[in-house]
Amino acid sequence: MRVARRSLLVSAVALALLALGGCGASEQDQVRAKMSQFVTATASRDYKALCGQVLAPALLARLAAANVPCEQAMRIALSSVRSPVLSIARITVTGDSATAITLSGARGQQGSIDSIGFVKTSHGWRVASLGSITPLARAPQHK
Repeated sequence: MRVARRSLLVSAVALALLALGGCGASEQDQVRAKMSQFVTATASRDYKALCGQVLAPALLARLAAANVPCEQAMRIALSSVRSPVLSIARITVTGDSATAITLSGARGQQGSIDSIGFVKTSHGWRVASLGSITPLARAPQHK
């Protein structure tokens, strides 16, 4: 338990340092840091961080328009996600928007190739959209 907490603390400190040093970081580095924060918040079920620091204002507005509190929506959407992993294949930044092509998965779930959209806000990069390009085929199970 202490190792997990220590690992989480080290990740949080690293993200804080990236955020503080963001002025000198490239746009791609800043998007990469936001993706790392997204995965860390998802893994630790930190719905407050997801809603307050990761998701784009337009996504939050859509939830509010539907009268669904963000933290409740995240709790429901991520309830089955265990041990998420994300590998970045490519990040493309064009002005105030960015797209990351990733390979993602979680324990007990089929992996997929995803496109994650980002928008640059006054508070930095935020996740604007999540979309699966294609699920990965599972290898046949031998009995």
